[in-house]
Amino acid sequence: MTLERHNSTIPSNIAGLPASEIADIVEKYVAVARDGEIITDSRLGKNYSWPSADPRKGEQISRPLNEKDRSIFVQAATTTHFNFESFLKANVDQPIEVQVLEVLNHRAFQFNSRTRFRDATHWQKRIANFIRKGRPIEIVIPIFCVINNPIKRLQPTVATAAEDISLLHLGNIVNIIKEVYAPGAIFQIITDSTFYSLPFGVTSVEASNYVQSLNERLLSLGLTNCIRIHDISALLSNFNTAFHERFEYWCKQFSNDPLIDGLSQSEYECWLASMKASVNTRKLNLSYEQMQSVFGSEITLDEDRYRLNERSRWALIEYRALKTAAADLQWEDRFFPGAVRATIHTKQIPVLGLRIYPEYKFSSTLLPYHGIGVLSKSERNGQYKLTIEPELFVCGSPIFTRVSDDAGTTWFYQKNDES
Repeated sequence: MTLERHNSTIPSNIAGLPASEIADIVEKYVAVARDGEIITDSRLGKNYSWPSADPRKGEQISRPLNEKDRSIFVQAATTTHFNFESFLKANVDQPIEVQVLEVLNHRAFQFNSRTRFRDATHWQKRIANFIRKGRPIEIVIPIFCVINNPIKRLQPTVATAAEDISLLHLGNIVNIIKEVYAPGAIFQIITDSTFYSLPFGVTSVEASNYVQSLNERLLSLGLTNCIRIHDISALLSNFNTAFHERFEYWCKQFSNDPLIDGLSQSEYECWLASMKASVNTRKLNLSYEQMQSVFGSEITLDEDRYRLNERSRWALIEYRALKTAAADLQWEDRFFPGAVRATIHTKQIPVLGLRIYPEYKFSSTLLPYHGIGVLSKSERNGQYKLTIEPELFVCGSPIFTRVSDDAGTTWFYQKNDES
């Protein structure tokens, strides 16, 4: 199988489709993973004010998780940026496939270029194909990973309030689509927790446990009819030889020249600092002063005594090689032919940049697993909203209450005087 070119191979499971559909899939295939942002900007030395003393040693207002919190999650999962009556008034005369596309492309849900996405006619064609067959529209999005940095979460990463609200938000999008197209949609979530465990330095046990906890939350929330979770490592395992050929090839390329694929030096330095803030440093057992020294500034050319700069550089090589090798196998159209491709990253190409929770890339920049959920009331409308913050920067603060389950797992922090 030739993999040197992205468009050189027709995925085997689309071979039975009509020739016109195969041609469209091959012609319009875009290796989304290889364009634009590849790792979320999650630097810890930028835009954060470090407390003068270790906040973990201070008093913490706490309370147990309770049934009333479910209503808070539902509220935080409901976007205030979308009004269906206004939307319908503006789009009622459009074909159904256009209405569905415009739901997805609404600024409440799309953070990438709306013009590019609308003008790329192959997405509308894919939606129309599902509608013609009377099937739910499939939307594929890779998301949910274990980031074991003790500044971002004080405890091991499991699904908590932030994941619940994200899943509920996706369910709400499906319900909106059902208003214009009765079969609705299915979000095919591609969890990359086990896939990126190598560069992020987490064990397979941690990664698998996170995936298991996601599936448990999905079942508990009653969303299995419109959201499916797949492990990309399992999907690619049947193509082990081809995948590892490409992985080893790209490891060599990125090791020799990190800018080989057109990446700018400034982008590389940003991603390197974000990788430094993402690799597992829990096992180093750093003191607060050491963490502030290591993470309070950007990556420098000088090696620190924990060799974290060197580890971060190699982790970024592995991360990019894994992502690019998967893109070379055209995994999206191999396993989900004809689906709409979504991403959680900023891209210049026409692709759905999905706000995975309502405030993502509005008032909050971190993904659910890059921190802890913080619930507060919006000053604009009084509705609860979710933001994600590094936990070390909210714990111990008198303005927040920590909310934990019976097992002692922190589910979220709630801003005080808002109960």
